[in-house]
Amino acid sequence: QGFFCFAVAFCGLLPAACWRYTHSTEVEDSMMDVYDLVYEEVRRNASSLRRHELTAIHKAFLCCGKHSPFGDTTNVEHKTCPPSQARDAGQDCLREIQFFLKKHMDFVTTLLGITIGFTVYGMILTSFLWFSIHFSSNLDRKGKYILR
Repeated sequence: QGFFCFAVAFCGLLPAACWRYTHSTEVEDSMMDVYDLVYEEVRRNASSLRRHELTAIHKAFLCCGKHSPFGDTTNVEHKTCPPSQARDAGQDCLREIQFFLKKHMDFVTTLLGITIGFTVYGMILTSFLWFSIHFSSNLDRKGKYILR
């Protein structure tokens, strides 16, 4: 049963590690696309719901706005940046999101690698345990031994 549990865990962890390796930038791109969408909607419309979302993003990532080649963004940043952060002291949110996700995805990759290693180690140990229990029944000593 132990080997089966380790094998099921291994079969779940291996596709996760493969997905992390082949789709390494998908999560990062999606998060930056969401930020761009919210930022541009606030810049165009300034609806209160999107403004609150953008303010929450700025507070969560400790950043303030983005550097845009398409025009002045100071109006949006004055409305949505935390008051304690000045414009020149604030960080570009796209870079901060990218740095945050890279750091955390590297941690997830390390954790996946360590967990896969432990599951392989567990499968090897449980298979040795099964073989030692299975074959030890034939190794029983029969007969009587006398000390002289």
